[in-house]
Formats: sequence, structure tokens, C-alpha cells
Amino acid sequence: MGVVETYLDLDLLINGGMDALILVLTSKLIHLPVRPKGILAGVLLGEIPVLLACYATPPWTTLSKWVIPFLMVGAAFPTRRRYMFLKALVGFWLLSAGLGGFVYASWGWVQFDNELGNGLFSLALNNLWILPLGALCWWFLQRLWQRWQERNSVLEQIIFDLEIDFGTEERGVVCLKALLDTGNHLRDPLTGYPVILMEEEVAVTSLPDNIRSFLNIPWQDYADPWPLLWKNDPSLVKHIVFIPFQAIDRQSWLLGIRPEHVRCFDKKGSRQVKATVALVKQVLSSAGEYQALIHPEHVQKGGDG
Repeated sequence: MGVVETYLDLDLLINGGMDALILVLTSKLIHLPVRPKGILAGVLLGEIPVLLACYATPPWTTLSKWVIPFLMVGAAFPTRRRYMFLKALVGFWLLSAGLGGFVYASWGWVQFDNELGNGLFSLALNNLWILPLGALCWWFLQRLWQRWQERNSVLEQIIFDLEIDFGTEERGVVCLKALLDTGNHLRDPLTGYPVILMEEEVAVTSLPDNIRSFLNIPWQDYADPWPLLWKNDPSLVKHIVFIPFQAIDRQSWLLGIRPEHVRCFDKKGSRQVKATVALVKQVLSSAGEYQALIHPEHVQKGGDG
């Protein structure tokens, strides 16, 4: 048997190209934003098993092949939702097995590698159970994937991409998904703009420092928080508004922020809408499918008021 010659730079190039393709396809299929820096980080992590195969002992190489996919998915699709992480991981594995196997077989069939093209493949009878087990696992996972995708196709009709700029250039804009909430009738009491409900945890990192400082004040304990706002920082009156709403046993308030601009994206394109963003502490979607609730008027006529 002849000695197989491999080139590390070619292996890294092929492996990195395949990893980049699989990560981008995964993001497209599960409708996650493609972040070039995240994809690059995932690709670089994917090169670790290739390097270990050349310079490390087999146990470390085998261990890396199991651990690295988790790190790649975490780097390419940063999310705090376990459901979304698991969904991305399963999609990455499915595409890796299907697409990777197809490329490997095609590589041999066209005899691009003499060893793979001319070598003899044998399958022992005592290992034959691997084939039906592999087929069963593939069938089960692709069925699970299909159900996820069917649910996504329904949600696509009522979930919109939002881009919200709170006026902090150093922190950039917030990109998130918002669910159409037909029961949302809240409006800014001063401007009359429709209100978007947004998770506070998502918004806080992009808010100006003076607004973030005000969030630490227990304004919810006050029956009327307006005097507190004037007393603490009168300049915030231009950016903060308290939106009244009726709770079960009493009237309460939501802290509203007037952003610099809000852009809504759908299948027809994008448009700028007029809106006030109200912060809520609870998680709106346990599965992480959206982080805000959009007013019906934003969808019907762009929220121009």
C-alpha cells in the first residue's frame, strides 16, 4: 500500500470552505442573521481538528471532533436560548452529515484522490447494523427538522425584522425580531405613536448611559413616576415617556423610549416607521423566536400615525 501525501494548507482550505458553507446554509434555513465575524470565528474553530490530526495524538483528535461543533455553533450563532442553540446544532450536524458525505463520495467517484478512487471498500457483516441505525437516526432528525421548518414558515407571516437606533453611535443599532400583536393598542401619550414592546435585556446594551442609569432607579414604586423623572434628569423628558396601561388590579406604567429611528423589514422590503419602544422585563418568547411585539398599525400602514 502506498503512502498517502497530504498538504496541510489544502486541507485547511477545503475544511474551512465546507465549514463556512454549512454555517451559512444553517443560518439561512433556520432564519438566523448571517454575521460574518461569527461565521469566521466558527470556521477558525473548525480548523482545530485538522491541526490536531497532524500534530496531536488520536485521543485528542477524537475528542476535538465531538467538542468543536458545539463551539462552532456557539460562535457563529450567539444566543442565550437553549432551543435556538439546539436547533442550530442539529441543523449543522444534519448538513455536515448529508453535504459532507455527498462531497466525500463525489470526491472518490471522480477519482480526484487516487487512494480513495482505487481503494477497496469492505463492510464486515458484524458491522452491518451501522447502516440501518445511521439511516434511522437521519430519518428521525430530518423529520424533526421538517417540523421546525414548518413552524417557521407559519411564523414568518407574523414575525418581522426590526432595526432600532437609540442614538448611541458607539453601540450601534439593535437588530431583532418582532411578533405582530393584534392585541397591542398602546400608544405614546404625548406623540400618539404606536408602541413596540421590547425585552429590556435586549435593549439595555444599546441605550445611552443616562437612560441606563435611570433604569436602575426603582421608578416602578412610584404611583406617578413623572416627578421623579424631572427631579433626576430633566433632559430625559425628550427621550423617555411613561405609558399608562391597565393591570389586573390597578393602573401601572411602562417605561417608553423614543428612538432615533425604527426600520421594519418584510418580504416587500424595508420601511421606516414611527414608534415608541416600551421596555418589559419578561421574556416574550421562551423559544427565542422574537424579542419584541409590534403594533398592528406598523404593519398596516407603516406606523405613520
